[in-house]
Amino acid sequence: MTPKHNNRTLIGITGSIGSGKSTVLAMFGELGAETISSDAIARTFTEPTSPVIGELVQIFGNSILDTNGAPIRAKIAELAFSDKTKLQALNDLLHPLVRKTFLEFLNSRKDGSIVAWEVPLLFETDAHTICDFTVTVAVSPEVAWERVQNRGGMDYEDFQKRNLSQMDLEKKKSLSDFVVTNDNQRENLKEQIAIINSEIKKRIKK
Repeated sequence: MTPKHNNRTLIGITGSIGSGKSTVLAMFGELGAETISSDAIARTFTEPTSPVIGELVQIFGNSILDTNGAPIRAKIAELAFSDKTKLQALNDLLHPLVRKTFLEFLNSRKDGSIVAWEVPLLFETDAHTICDFTVTVAVSPEVAWERVQNRGGMDYEDFQKRNLSQMDLEKKKSLSDFVVTNDNQRENLKEQIAIINSEIKKRIKK
């Protein structure tokens, strides 16, 4: 196969909240892929140095700023996931910025690189169309909620709202090249990722 990005192979990784996308991303990294997370990029636009604080205030109001004028991420998330219009406005603001930053990273990688890209809204934003391969991380809602609880900072209502804001997991699975099950057995997950990684390398060579 011919990669879509000048001999750089791009793997898009997605899944529901609490599925373990970041763990899968790290495992691809351990196998030699270069890794990048859309969530990590997006967080840079809600930091005190964000170039779009004014736009965030236009969407959500001054209540998202602390006493120093810095964005409060938890407040932004609370307001966004409680109002579909505001969530769409936030996505419309951040997704082009995240995509631009990501493409700069991708284009700076050397030829022959394999890049693993964690994207929660991989299919919802059509990011899958620029990927060579797609991977969905599947987990039961019960296990996902348990993980989110262990991380802290979110109640069950918020967890449900975030899940409902994303594409149905079964639909994601049907659209993916590969599906992995992350059922809390780390060694089993590593084996699945190793198999997928080997299969991708085989397909690259064809």
